[in-house]
Amino acid sequence: LFLRSAYTAVRVLRRFDVARASEGQLVLEKNLQLTSTLVRVALVLQVVGLALSALAAERMRHEIRGAMCGYGVFAANGYGFPALGLTVATALAAGVAAQVYALDARMRDMSLARPIAIATLVLAGLSLADFVTTATFLSKLDLSVVATCCSVELDTRVSTASGYVDGPHALMRIVAPVAMLAAALTSALAARRPRRSTGFFAGAVTFAAFPIAIAFAILETAPHTFEVPQHTCPFCLLKGDALGLGYFLFGALFVAFVWAVGSGVGALLAGDREEWGVFAKQRLRRDAVAWLVALALGIAPVIRYAWVSGGHLLTH
Repeated sequence: LFLRSAYTAVRVLRRFDVARASEGQLVLEKNLQLTSTLVRVALVLQVVGLALSALAAERMRHEIRGAMCGYGVFAANGYGFPALGLTVATALAAGVAAQVYALDARMRDMSLARPIAIATLVLAGLSLADFVTTATFLSKLDLSVVATCCSVELDTRVSTASGYVDGPHALMRIVAPVAMLAAALTSALAARRPRRSTGFFAGAVTFAAFPIAIAFAILETAPHTFEVPQHTCPFCLLKGDALGLGYFLFGALFVAFVWAVGSGVGALLAGDREEWGVFAKQRLRRDAVAWLVALALGIAPVIRYAWVSGGHLLTH
C-alpha cells in the first residue's frame, strides 16, 4: 500500500498545480485523496503487523531451544532486531504521516499536497526496507539453533555494568516521570491555546520524552514487574505473566508520539491556520491523556513493589 501511494506521490511532485483546473489536475486531486485512505489503512496494517510480530515471537519461543520470550527469537540471527526496529520506525512514521493527511483533509486549498507526497515517498522507502529485512530474518531463522535468552544476555549485561544504580537505572526514576509529565502538560496547554509555537513545542517535548519513556519501561517497569533487579527485558512485559502490560504501555506511548509529533509537524506546515487549530486541539487533548495513561502503567509496578516491600525499591 505504501508503494502504491508512492506512485501517486511521484506524480504529485511532478505535475500537481492547484492553479490549474485541467482534467489531469482533478484526477491527481482524487488520487491524492485515495492515497490518504491507503496510508491510513497501511498504518493500521503496520501496527497490527507489529503487534502480531511480537505475539508470534512469543509463541515461537517454544520452537527454539533456549528462548524464554520474544527476545530469544529475534536474537536467533543478526537480522531480527534490525527488522523489528524498521517495523517500529515505519509504524511511527506512518502514524505521523497519517496525522498530516488528516490535517490536509480539513484544508480546502490542498496546500500540503507536496509535503505529504514527500512524506509518502519516505514511507515507501521505509516499508520496502522493512519488508526486505523482515523477509531476510524469516528466511534465515533456524529453529534448530540454541538461542540466547534475555536472562542470559540482558541480565548479565546489567549485572556486570559498573555504576548501574548510580547511572541510568537510578536516573530513570526521576527523569522519566518528569519527562512524561512534561509531555502531558505541554500537550494539554497547547490544546487550550493551539498556536504554531505551542503546537511545535508540544511535539518537540513528546519527541524527546518518547525514548526516555521507553528506557523507563525497560530499566524500571520490567524489573519491578518481575521483582528481579537485573531483568530489563521489554519482551517479557508482553507475556501473560505480566498480564500483557507491555501491549498497553507501548501502545499508549505509540499513540502519544503519533498525536503530538503529528500535530507539531502540522504546525510547521500549516502555521496558525484555523483548520490546524481545530485539528491540534483534538489531537493534543488525546495526547495528554495518552501520556498520563502511559505514566500510570509504567510506574504501577514500581508503586506495587514499594508497597509490598515496605517502601523499598529494587537496586542492583
